[in-house]
Amino acid sequence: MIAARNTLERAFLIAIKESFIALLPFIVVNSLLALVLAIVDVWQPSWQQSDRYLWLSQFGQILFNFFPLMALLSLSFHFSKYLELSAVAVASVSIGSLIALHIDSHQQMAMTQGFSFLFGDARAIILPILVAYLLRFFMGIKAINFLKSTQLSSYLKLHLNLLFPLITCFIAVTMVMYASSFLLGQLFESFKLALESSGLFSQLIVRVISTHVLWCFGVHGDIAYMLVFGIDNGLQQIAPNLTLSQFTDLFVLLGGSGATHSLLIAIFIASKDRNMLNVAKLSLPFVLFNINEILIYGLPIIFNLRLILPFIIVPVVNTLVGYLLVSAGWITFSGNEFPWIMPILLNGFVAGGSMAIPLLQLLLIAVGVAIYLPFVRHYSLQGKGDNFDKDLIKRIQLQIDIDKIAERNYTLRQSEDLQTNVALEKTIKEVLNGELLLYYQPKVSLVSRCVVSYEALLRLKNRSGEVVGPYFIPDFDQAGYGNLIDSFVINRLAKDMRQWAAEAFHPRVSLNLNPNSVVDKATQDLLVECLADYAQSIDIELLESAFISDLQSVEQSMVNLRAYGFSFVIDDFGTGYSSISLLSKIKIDGIKLDRSILENIKHEKGRILYRHTCMLCKSLGFHLVAEGVETIEEEIFVRSAGIDTVQGWLYAKALPRQDAKHFAILQDKLSERQLAGTKKGAEAP
Repeated sequence: MIAARNTLERAFLIAIKESFIALLPFIVVNSLLALVLAIVDVWQPSWQQSDRYLWLSQFGQILFNFFPLMALLSLSFHFSKYLELSAVAVASVSIGSLIALHIDSHQQMAMTQGFSFLFGDARAIILPILVAYLLRFFMGIKAINFLKSTQLSSYLKLHLNLLFPLITCFIAVTMVMYASSFLLGQLFESFKLALESSGLFSQLIVRVISTHVLWCFGVHGDIAYMLVFGIDNGLQQIAPNLTLSQFTDLFVLLGGSGATHSLLIAIFIASKDRNMLNVAKLSLPFVLFNINEILIYGLPIIFNLRLILPFIIVPVVNTLVGYLLVSAGWITFSGNEFPWIMPILLNGFVAGGSMAIPLLQLLLIAVGVAIYLPFVRHYSLQGKGDNFDKDLIKRIQLQIDIDKIAERNYTLRQSEDLQTNVALEKTIKEVLNGELLLYYQPKVSLVSRCVVSYEALLRLKNRSGEVVGPYFIPDFDQAGYGNLIDSFVINRLAKDMRQWAAEAFHPRVSLNLNPNSVVDKATQDLLVECLADYAQSIDIELLESAFISDLQSVEQSMVNLRAYGFSFVIDDFGTGYSSISLLSKIKIDGIKLDRSILENIKHEKGRILYRHTCMLCKSLGFHLVAEGVETIEEEIFVRSAGIDTVQGWLYAKALPRQDAKHFAILQDKLSERQLAGTKKGAEAP
């Protein structure tokens, strides 16, 4: 329980961090636009009427309004990744709930107005997190996961089973957000009335704390404060020649919200975290002009309990110290105006006309650094010493490492997977455009030269009419479509067996099954349904790997099918990592020796191995078939090793149904002639 809770907590922090890191390019562009526009406003106000300025200003405003939507999408993706959910589902429910919150049944809303409200709603940042955890909870309720069929792909089944959890989650999230928005609205209204009647110092403290708390939830503090409380007291005089907004620019927001000059210095002094240092370096040019969104979202400070506390404490301390000194009259102001983007120290000199304010700013920065340092050290040590995050990231992201080499390897693997998918798609199209056929390769007795059985082999007749081998089977198996191939083989074999029976031809036939299909109940049922009437004439060939992977399940499946008369043979024995000890554990009727060990009889060790393998298998009571006999020399050798049933191109390739029957009839006639000739020779004087 503790481990699961710890995993969820770490997944939350990593998802938050990666969500806003993914938005850094967007945030940097926004910050750059804000800086350019602010510089123009201060030093070239005449440009404000130009078309370029108006275009850039509107573009920047629209881009800024898009941030909540971008955050919603990024949070949906990353929380879905770490909570193993569908990102599309999380984003859909989040956007749906956001739309529901803005619908007013008493007033018609224009489409563009609705989108404007949606894009600017700060709740868009909270919604995907709430949706992700609630959806995960509802998906864990088995009663509303109505699809349990193994015939559907896991991907399709996952998304069909999302229907009821998704609807339930949407209703729950929308109701929770409605209720919380209403309660918070009532609370803020009461708080607003009390705040309006309070003193200036109380308003100042509340404003500083409120804006920074809002920042901690990913909301632009100053804008949200004025939207929520409807109070813009920035022009109130806090001292002679000093407004409240000027006070916060000079003494509270040193580098932006959270007094991030102090945070930056603390990071450069104490942090060993590479990500933290990189974000600090990237944000440095902007923080000099009091623009710190890159730092807030890049570290991130949002939802980060390790940095939220000093982020609020430092501005409050700055407010208390600054207000105490200003109200005591120890600092005087010249009344000179300065823009909010003017770097600190310089703005202090302009506002005071002396070095008194810059010295106080340096003191406040030093105090802020002292407050931030222990938190930064703790954050850095946690990031450096805690391998839990890395293990979690590797597990969730399919062992993606965070260093560059692993990232390249991951990209390579992704590229290979993409190529595999493209190849699979091409293969499927080739199969669909062609015609699947079932051919039969004879197994011949070395004693009588008659056909004793056939192996059913899959073939594809392509669009050009050429019949080719089943090159597509590995791709289908890898993609999980092996059961489809087996279903075709079983149904076609049943059809051919019925036609042969109608022609008074009753051959013995073996068919190959995918190892996964052997233990599949649906495949077993299909075998019984289609081939039970011919079970006494059917050998099921299984790869040795099927027994190694799940011996108990395979044996149980064999017991079930033996009851109907099916027999079982190990196919391709001698390939890969064959296990001789397995032969003493399983109950099979025969063994097919793979051509790969026959190819080695050119060497003495290969001949010894083949003979001893035959001797061992025959002593255990298994019927042997030599597979892949292609030359007279190979036939002579396998005969000497005690094998009397062979299969290979020396006798016949895989043939269509009718040709296979004619081949058997021809072999029987040749055998009869040979036998008759032998008798005549024996009767001659």
